[in-house]
Amino acid sequence: MSSETVLTVAELTELVAEKLEYAPDLKGIWVKGEIAECTRSSMGHWYFNLKDDAAVLKVVLFASQARNLKFTLTSGMEVLVKGSISVYRARGVYQMLATDVESAGQGAYRQALLELISRLEKDGYFAKKRPLPEYPLKIGVVTSQSGAAIEDIKRVVGKRWPVAEIQVFDTLVQGADAPASIVRALHQAYTADLDVLILARGGGSSDDLWAFNDEDVAKVLFTSPIPTITGVGHEIDRTIVDLVADYAAPTPSGAAEAAVPDIEEVLKNLAALKRSLYNYTLQALMEREKLLSDYLSILNQYEPKKELLRIKEKVRSLDSLLKAKTVYTLELKRKSFNVLEQRLSQHHPERLIGSLREKVSGQAYKLDSTVHRRFAEIKDAVANLIYGVELLNPENVLKKGYAIVLKEKAVVKSTADVKAGDKISAKVRDGVIHAVVTATYKEEEADGQNRSEKL
Repeated sequence: MSSETVLTVAELTELVAEKLEYAPDLKGIWVKGEIAECTRSSMGHWYFNLKDDAAVLKVVLFASQARNLKFTLTSGMEVLVKGSISVYRARGVYQMLATDVESAGQGAYRQALLELISRLEKDGYFAKKRPLPEYPLKIGVVTSQSGAAIEDIKRVVGKRWPVAEIQVFDTLVQGADAPASIVRALHQAYTADLDVLILARGGGSSDDLWAFNDEDVAKVLFTSPIPTITGVGHEIDRTIVDLVADYAAPTPSGAAEAAVPDIEEVLKNLAALKRSLYNYTLQALMEREKLLSDYLSILNQYEPKKELLRIKEKVRSLDSLLKAKTVYTLELKRKSFNVLEQRLSQHHPERLIGSLREKVSGQAYKLDSTVHRRFAEIKDAVANLIYGVELLNPENVLKKGYAIVLKEKAVVKSTADVKAGDKISAKVRDGVIHAVVTATYKEEEADGQNRSEKL
């Protein structure tokens, strides 16, 4: 026995309680059964058993939750109870701490809700999750302006992040007209310049929160162009909009906390960043200072001051030399100018102009005489050429009695160009004579033929 752990009854009960109360699958669950032994305390708390044919479960509904009941609990009534499992340590028994009670007739609505959740999940309405902005300055809130949720949100935002501006889009948050009202408010918020949008309302019964399970509300929330946060009901309440939103907070206050950073933490981070920047800058300056010291050591090693003095002295010598050379050059230029001035006076333009004018007059006279003589020579030469051309003009030759003999438009220059029987043309002064060659003779033969004819 000494090597084994021995627990007291209280320790064992506490261990069991921790197992049950922290089990995630025993929180926010629905249990169906018949009410038995139902009593209400003077404080407004309800105590009853929930039983079926095989078991009995003790249930406690505190007054704060009982205010949302739509009917009076009575023994024999079949109901659906939502809540979490807890342990009553004094008696060592487990029980359910109820948050909502519905009549069993509402089970059909519950089944329809489960089917809607399954369909929306299949269509991808729960998959898109965008990151929330780190430092939002414009926060939109879709909720009732007269509800407690907006006051909780303003209080939390004002404390954690007072630099933010809150813009409220008023809507109904329960009742038959609530879904359409929420849709209109969401559309209004989408047209505003916002960094993040909160959809919220305080706690209530399942009926009170039913508008946030509406399919149209879920689909419109899914189309939000800005990141969305939901804070609907209490910690154990979950609605369809919580599944659609980018972030689901358990309460309106939790939504406000998720939407904004804690300014104290931000200031601490800024202070830490400031210190880091200061240390980094200081370290960088120290490194630069060491580098500069190393450069100065190198410069001192090569004695740059002496080199600068040497360069200055050289510049001074060059400056003196330049000045002396400039004075010498100017003196030479002055002397050259004087010589040119004397030469110019000896060759004054007026003298040269007079002499040149006489030369030009003489040359002009000679040029004029030469032009006239040359013109006369050219005129005689042209006349001789015209005369020669006239002498050679075939028309003038034809006028003297000569003829031009053609054979097929070619000039006949010899007896060899034709033979007996050829047709020829003889162009004379006033026309053309066509003939046929009967015979051809050389010049000697022709003379002999003529003599014989005469004999």
